[in-house]
Amino acid sequence: MGKDTFAKTLESMGVSSEDIAKAITAQYPSSAKAQDELPEIQPANTIIVQLFFIVAKYWERIGMEATPICLDPIKVEARASKLRWYRGLDDKTLELVWEGLDVMETACLQAWHEQREANKSKQ
Repeated sequence: MGKDTFAKTLESMGVSSEDIAKAITAQYPSSAKAQDELPEIQPANTIIVQLFFIVAKYWERIGMEATPICLDPIKVEARASKLRWYRGLDDKTLELVWEGLDVMETACLQAWHEQREANKSKQ
């Protein structure tokens, strides 16, 4: 998906210009090395990724190190319900969005776990 199509898709979802600029910067980095390191966001997953980045601060944490264990679904739903494009989704699409959030949550927790293990092995 080209930059213009990606921007128009986000714009049609009611995403702010500032968030569109951030998403384009993340999706289309300037260096070839950075381009190879970032996954491409498929058009069908755009709203899932957008929502994940909006609610990514609502982690439930445990222990002295405040280790994240899951996204708080009540806080996520409360924040998501304030988004105009989210309120307009039908029930089937909402289920797909929540399934996608679960996948991203699991991938994020796995990446953090791998980073912690790598840091432990360096010490």
